Amino acid sequence: MKFLKTCKKTSKEIIKLIHSSNKSIFNKTETGYGGDVSMNIDLLAENIFINNFSKYGNIFSEECGFIDNKKEITFIIDPIDGSFNISNGFPYYGSSIAVKKNGKIIKSFIVNLATGDYFYRNKKIKIENNLFFNKKFTPSLNEMILFEKAYANIDICEKFAKNNIKYRSPGALAISLALAHRCKAVIFKGDIRDFDIAAGLHFNKNLNIEIKNNIILVAKKRKDFEYLKKILFV
Repeated sequence: MKFLKTCKKTSKEIIKLIHSSNKSIFNKTETGYGGDVSMNIDLLAENIFINNFSKYGNIFSEECGFIDNKKEITFIIDPIDGSFNISNGFPYYGSSIAVKKNGKIIKSFIVNLATGDYFYRNKKIKIENNLFFNKKFTPSLNEMILFEKAYANIDICEKFAKNNIKYRSPGALAISLALAHRCKAVIFKGDIRDFDIAAGLHFNKNLNIEIKNNIILVAKKRKDFEYLKKILFV
């Protein structure tokens, strides 16, 4: 299969759905496999992934769980990353998909559905581009710390305040992990689920990564990594 081409096609189909005039897509439904309350957009986006990928592999997705298609590869999917953002018109939401074979992630794709920016990696290449135009340059001072789920971890927020550490909490973990190479660090504390992290961690697997005590820390520079480890893992 042409994985990247299928990912881009799927992304454009979901974007078209998001920008339709059907407001019911943001209505809440039931609790999905991952434990979150789903919206119609989550289920509709998942169905697009299932329709486009099921003939190539098994499906493990946040809403439906595992679908055994008797294939040797499994697609680990988060159909909509940042559901709260999308329902409130905040342009930081996306989709992610990772390809797992023989227990290892071999390909990953993450897309910001609000901007069209996508991130793709396989064993040979790593691509950062846009669905609608060719990106030439993306400015970054690498000074940003993204702290996902900060609202639920006041103890860490207090530690950061004492150490005068600035951070942002944009609300879409897969996208934040995909952007880790352009940040000082990406941090998350909470329930760690494969469909939230598999693609993003694979895309930036060459960075400094620590996963312990339900905390994920990813940092580009070793100095920043060691400094934040002392604050987070004590």
